[in-house]
Amino acid sequence: MRKFIISSLIGLSLAGPAAAGFNRWSSETEQDPFSGGKRVTVDYMSSIRSGVLIICDTKETGVMVRAIPGFVFEDTLSAATPEIEFAIDGVRILGQIGQTGAVGDNLAVAQTMLTKENAETFVAAFAGARKQVAVKDGISDRPYLLSARGSTKAGEDLVGCMNGQAQ
Repeated sequence: MRKFIISSLIGLSLAGPAAAGFNRWSSETEQDPFSGGKRVTVDYMSSIRSGVLIICDTKETGVMVRAIPGFVFEDTLSAATPEIEFAIDGVRILGQIGQTGAVGDNLAVAQTMLTKENAETFVAAFAGARKQVAVKDGISDRPYLLSARGSTKAGEDLVGCMNGQAQ
């Protein structure tokens, strides 16, 4: 009986984050009254304080990618110009220089606005991901090695947004 209780508690603790929307890609599409466009927000939350966010707006060009490692922003990060790199299913597809800052409750963030060409490459690979989406933010000691769960639907939403951007 004791083994059953322990295994049940372990199972519930592992299922908790997945049930709360963690460890999978999700997307939300909404009309942005400020830009006049359609905004697609894709996220992968690995904890309450960390994750990756991808933002596309049909009235802009490219997509914004933000990596939030979960530690507090310190002034020494202000001078950093990280190279943010992306790999899909174990293959590095691109890297682009980004910037650092703070979001939320002073959490560090590394972000980059992908050029139109890089955004098209990234979004196409992201939508076709089968196992893993990896992001190296240039400020953390290790990359984000994220499951591809939910990336097909989220990727379709990003492709639709990119198709709606001005050429």
